[in-house]
Amino acid sequence: MSAIDEVKQLIRDRDLSGITQKFRESGLDEQVSSWISKGENLPVVGDQIEKALGNDVVSGIAAKLGITTSQAADEIAQAVPEVVDELTPDGELPRTAS
Repeated sequence: MSAIDEVKQLIRDRDLSGITQKFRESGLDEQVSSWISKGENLPVVGDQIEKALGNDVVSGIAAKLGITTSQAADEIAQAVPEVVDELTPDGELPRTAS
């Protein structure tokens, strides 16, 4: 599996709205908005990923990928904007069934 696959799995497990809310609560509102919109994606770095998702999540992904937690955070930081952008082609979060 790749970091992109792990991010997609994380979003499936936890819901796209929930994941983006975690990032927003961690001070990444501008970045999240850029990933969802149709414009250019703003980057994030590994430390921001670890703060938003928590060390347990990042270290779990690291273990699955066979890399260090720091490497996983950096790879997730590269993958998250791309995956969120891919999952929001219309420039907004998909509606969930209630």
